[in-house]
Amino acid sequence: MYATIAVPLSVYAMTGGDDWPLALLGQGHGFEMLFGFALAVVAGYTLGPTEPRLLLALFSLWLIARITHFIAPFSLLALAPSMLFGLVLAWRIVPRFVAAKKWRNKLLMPLLGGLCVLPTSYLVAQQLGTPVLSRLVLHETVLFLSLLMAFMGGRIIAPAAAGELYKRGRDLEARVQPRIEAAFIALLVIAAPALAIPGGAVLAGNMCVLAGALIILRLLRWQLWHWLSRLDLVALCVGYAWLGLGLSLFGIAIASGWHITGALHIITVGALGTLTSGVMSRTHYQREHHSAPPGLLSVWLAACIAIAALARVGANFATGAQWALLLWFAAAAWALCFGVLSWLQLVRRIEAKSVL
Repeated sequence: MYATIAVPLSVYAMTGGDDWPLALLGQGHGFEMLFGFALAVVAGYTLGPTEPRLLLALFSLWLIARITHFIAPFSLLALAPSMLFGLVLAWRIVPRFVAAKKWRNKLLMPLLGGLCVLPTSYLVAQQLGTPVLSRLVLHETVLFLSLLMAFMGGRIIAPAAAGELYKRGRDLEARVQPRIEAAFIALLVIAAPALAIPGGAVLAGNMCVLAGALIILRLLRWQLWHWLSRLDLVALCVGYAWLGLGLSLFGIAIASGWHITGALHIITVGALGTLTSGVMSRTHYQREHHSAPPGLLSVWLAACIAIAALARVGANFATGAQWALLLWFAAAAWALCFGVLSWLQLVRRIEAKSVL
């Protein structure tokens, strides 16, 4: 629901002329999409069964962070609840991966921990009054989220692809593809600190380009052309393709300084939007209906996000009225995707209450 509301509000702030809401202008837009939307999605995906009191406490911190940021943008009062939300989330989810045996699985501890601590880093950067450092924290967050999407997306798609091929009498040898997974993990682990080091942009960019290429290679080895009838899985593969493309373009952009905003939105709109909406719908239908989501729904969600991503990137090359029109087109497509998901969730709960 927040994704549905926040993006149109942000575009209104950028194009409406009165700078309202100020919290969604400039870096505020990135802050809310990464720490307001994406980190909440990470919480929902990783928490698992949780005590209602803890869920209420986490949700309260998240909601207070959104409200205070709208009232007093970028103030200590506004950023502190986001910091606390991240730290409490880290305290809850990071210890779960202590027992992991493979180093690639153990990586989730520092990865999730680092992602949850980044709101604290942003608060420090804001208090120091250094916009360059604040922007760097947001870029690092995109890298952390990209690695998490590459890792978790593969763990969802690989077994599902193998199962579909098995039903068709085929065997998928390239499932998790541990060597490729280890390679893009290592590349992005190098890219993250390199991005923060003066003069390290070229190294970080090259690492991102290579990581993006490996993600595309991994995707191709899942042979999705043999199971195109499973549109829900195809939609997840589309999100994975957005991620590979976005990382490569992001690497080129940070190494050259060319159209970095467009590359960022391929990841944060195309990849993040497609994968999160696909996983949300898949989880909802598995839990409520014990089935895969309808193919038409999966196509709708992926198509809306594709339109949003292309329109948002196109806005970088437009000016004046065309720029504003493309921004609104992107916001409308994004809102239609997550608006439908919100409607599905609400209708199901209303139906459940009426039965009770």
